[in-house]
Parts: sequence; structure tokens; C-alpha cells
Amino acid sequence: MISTESPDTAAPPEWWRCDKDTLLLAYVAREREKRRLEAEQGQILAEIESRGVKEVTGYATLPGMLVDWVQIKHSEAKARVDRARALNPRQDGGTRIPALAPHAAAAALNGDLGSAQLDPIIAALGALPPTVSAEDRETGEQILVNLARTAGPRQITHAAKNLRDRLDPDGREPKDPDPAEPRHELGFVTHRDGTHGIKIKTDADTIARLKATLDPLAKPRPATEEEGRDTRSQWERLGDAFATFVRIGMGNPDIPTQAGDSVHVVVTLGLDELKTGIGRACLDLVGDISASDARLLACDCKVIPVTLGSHGEPLDVGRAQRLATPAQRRALAIRDGGCAFPGCDAPPQQCTAHHIVFWAHHGETRIDNLVLLCGKHHRLIHNSDWDVRIASDGYPEFIPPAFIDPARTPRRNNLHTTKT
Repeated sequence: MISTESPDTAAPPEWWRCDKDTLLLAYVAREREKRRLEAEQGQILAEIESRGVKEVTGYATLPGMLVDWVQIKHSEAKARVDRARALNPRQDGGTRIPALAPHAAAAALNGDLGSAQLDPIIAALGALPPTVSAEDRETGEQILVNLARTAGPRQITHAAKNLRDRLDPDGREPKDPDPAEPRHELGFVTHRDGTHGIKIKTDADTIARLKATLDPLAKPRPATEEEGRDTRSQWERLGDAFATFVRIGMGNPDIPTQAGDSVHVVVTLGLDELKTGIGRACLDLVGDISASDARLLACDCKVIPVTLGSHGEPLDVGRAQRLATPAQRRALAIRDGGCAFPGCDAPPQQCTAHHIVFWAHHGETRIDNLVLLCGKHHRLIHNSDWDVRIASDGYPEFIPPAFIDPARTPRRNNLHTTKT
């Protein structure tokens, strides 16, 4: 029988007395300790299996033992056992089996990695073909482990795919079926309640292209502390994706009669409001808006600012060069590949050219002062403690708030580029 008494009988801190930073740092510290303890549990499981589960415990399988001993589901027990086998060397009869991911195991014992980071690394290494050399496997694992210290499962999985493509470039032989004769029909429907619909009949190739275009736009938004998980249904996500697709198409200069720059508006606000983002502004054809919304809008809309001094006199009118030019946006798309915020896969068409040093703070519209950000992360940079800068190699990097990383280690997005 296993004792459930805690060896530490000290009373927990009175959390309600702590400030925000203390709470957040305490939570992160306990997460690291939990990861370290889980790694030690994995070592114990590997040793139990090496000695023979039946001989040590009387159970036929290691997952079966865990189900009874720690009262967890069989699926969770199997995941723990699989993780322990991959991270730790063990004996199988008279054969010693080395660890599949020894570098990941060391990082887990240090509290750097948890199951969310370990599982995609293990899956990636397990999927490598036997033709990959041990040296390449070890180098690939180290790359993934270094990335996983500051990245989530999606980024690790993406990086693992890139690694597998490099180590096994041939892959499977692609199929090349003969295309069907295209047939297209499209109609618009207006419903009695005033909503609108579309009826379409087309070939498999067009549907595949449409789905390939909409699927990335329709992904659930990653859960955040501020917004929680994405509660939209699949239909709602596809509807939003289609609306985004139409807006992107409307901005394509190659479409006849639909070319042109972003919408021109006039924003009137005081110089102090422009610099601080505090106060109100007047948006032409709309009316009163906050100064912070005006600054946010100014990053990528065709804004003609009419800045007023303390007595209402015009100080500056126009300066359209505050916007990134088409050539600059193309350069940003090549450099950033899309939203540059770590872990975001939004493509360039959904992004704004954000001034790192705000234009209102005398920031210039230069490539080394611009970074592509999607709408969500554009708002985050404007309204949080995240910082962004251009590193010495010319690529953007983001510095997290201290409560996320006390060392404030710069992070990058590896989903669009190979820079790490």
C-alpha cells in the first residue's frame, strides 16, 4: 500500500496577500517542479520495467499497475509508460535498450520540458526512418529540445516535420492522377430574414484549392489567458475564414476594378493623445473613437493624420509615408513569412506592418523598424508588456513579460522561417 501523506506539512502561503508578479512566478516555479517530478517518476517506471513488472509488482502490465496504484485512466497510464520508455534506457530480458530521446530526458529532469513538449519530440524521433544516422538523430533531437524550451507543441511539431523532410527528403512517391474536366456553377441566394447564401457546383480540384485556402484561416485560435479557448463552431470558423478570404481578395491588385490601397480615413487628435494613446480622437465618417484605437488603426490603414497642438492648431497633415509601401510589405513578407509573433501561423495577407518604435514616437517607416503582426498579436503588442525588436541578424524577436520568463529570453517564430 502506498502512503498518500505529504512529507511537507508546512502551511501553504496565503496567496491572496501576494502581488501579481509573485503569483505568476510562483505558478511557473511549481510547473517546473511538477515537470521535474514527472521525469523522476518516468525513471522509476523504466527501472520497474527493467526488473520485470510481474516480479516487482505482480501486475501483468505497467499501465495496469498505474491504473490501480495512482487511480488514473488507462490512456493516461499508457502515455506515461510510453514516455518513460522513450526517455530512459531500460533492460528487456538480457538486452539493454537505449533511450530514444536522452537530451529531452535531461531537459525534463531539469524542469524545462513537460509532456506537451516531450510527446511531439518523441513522436518525431520515432518516425525517422532507420536509414537516418545516429549522429543526425542526436543533432535533430538537440535542435527540437532547444526549441521546446520556449515553444509549444504546434511549433515543435512543425519543426519536427521540417527536420524529417531534411533527413528524409525523398519521402513517399507522389501520385499524379489525371484531372477531371472542370465544371463550375455559382449562384447567390437572399433569404427571407435578410441573410445571404451561396450555391456552388464545381470540380474536385477547385474544392480542394478552396479548402486548402480556408482551412488555415479556420483553425481554432490558440487558448490564451486573456481570451480562453476558441468557442466558435466549425461552421462559424469556416464562415469567418471565408469572410477573411473575400477581404484578402478584394485587396489583390491583380483583380480588375478591385485594386487599390487600404481605405483612406481622416483621424483628428491632439499631439499628446497621439503620443500617449490616452484620450479621444475623431474618425472621419465614424465619429468619436479612443486615441489608442486611432494609433492601432494608423499602423496599416491609409490614415491622413490631422494632428492638433494644445490650442487646436494643425501641426501636421498627411505624411502618407508613415505606411509601409508595397515594396516594403513584399520585403516584410519575405523576411517574416507572416505574423512574426512566436507560434502564430497567420500569413502575410492577414498581417499589419507594425512600427516597432511607434510612428507617434518618431519611429520611421523602415524595414528595420517594421514587423508583420496579425490583428490579435498587433493588439497584444500595443496593450501588454511584450516587447519586440530587430536582432543583429535582421530578424524580429520578441521579449516576453517577466511573469512568463523572469530572464526575458528573446523568442522567435519558427513556423514561417528557419531562423531560430
